[in-house]
Amino acid sequence: MNQTRRPNLFDLVAVLSAPGEADVQTGDVGTVVEILPPDAVEVEFLARSGRTRCVATLNVTDVLVLNRQRTPVG
Repeated sequence: MNQTRRPNLFDLVAVLSAPGEADVQTGDVGTVVEILPPDAVEVEFLARSGRTRCVATLNVTDVLVLNRQRTPVG
């Protein structure tokens, strides 16, 4: 069973569904910089230069937390 977890502060997330008003595309990766109740997060996206490209408010259902921990198999 695939259980996705809710994003926490400073988690890396990938955009699953980009809202039209945000300057992000599906697949973009950013860092959660703020948790907004009840179901939103602010995510910072960087340019290749390392400077902030944009900060977007996204629903938690529109992002996938990129898990850096090993997941037990079996």
